[in-house]
Amino acid sequence: MTRWHRTDTVPASAIVWQGRSAFDNAPIVAIITGLDRGNKNRKTGADLAQLWIVRSDISPLEAIKTGADRSICWICKHRGDGTGKGRACYVAVKNAPRAVYEAYRKGRYVTMRPSDVATYLASKSMGVRIGAYGDGAALPLHVIADLTHGIFHTGYTHAWQSRPDLQPWLMASVDTPTEYAMAKRSGWRTFRVRTSDEHLDSREIACPASDESGKRTSCDHCRLCDGSRHADHRKSIAVIAHGIGITSYVSLRSLSSR
Repeated sequence: MTRWHRTDTVPASAIVWQGRSAFDNAPIVAIITGLDRGNKNRKTGADLAQLWIVRSDISPLEAIKTGADRSICWICKHRGDGTGKGRACYVAVKNAPRAVYEAYRKGRYVTMRPSDVATYLASKSMGVRIGAYGDGAALPLHVIADLTHGIFHTGYTHAWQSRPDLQPWLMASVDTPTEYAMAKRSGWRTFRVRTSDEHLDSREIACPASDESGKRTSCDHCRLCDGSRHADHRKSIAVIAHGIGITSYVSLRSLSSR
């Protein structure tokens, strides 16, 4: 594996860490893309590099079919049943996550230290999205801390009940009003996926980059989904379920309410 040196040209994408998942000790890798402002996602914006967390030994599609995606998604309800059925995840894994994994297996990425990535992004006034695919809690805390040092970022975790140490960096991903209330009591700012008939809490706002907000900004300009600060009085964020898994999500919520 080729290691990047500070005298080298900065690549468009790079491996920032590989090792064992904090969830189940399985082999995973974290890969950053968009260092060349190559992110084409209009919602997140070109100034937000993307961090992808995948199994390093099997493809993301195979991981979904076998339940091995638990290593990078853990208890996320949007995973489905562990066989690929009932997925409510908005990420089209057959596209970007699969392509990132295949490039990794072909040895197309150099390795960069998270701190070097952060230094470079700061020089370009860019930030990073922790978990374009995969949960940031699968990584060691020092990786997240080093990768976001001195730059803006966004990040989310469904492992908020067991990882209070991540509050300064990540939003608690919640899927029901009950989970939202629990996370708030525990000191988290939250990112809640809601159904279209669920109202916002007084401590929430609709995601400014969402359809329901008229897409009035992008994540790289909004920057609200960056965890909790000391005495943080900023609102939490909510978004109406969207993307390719919306039908499964509505069914999931319907079943869980019975």
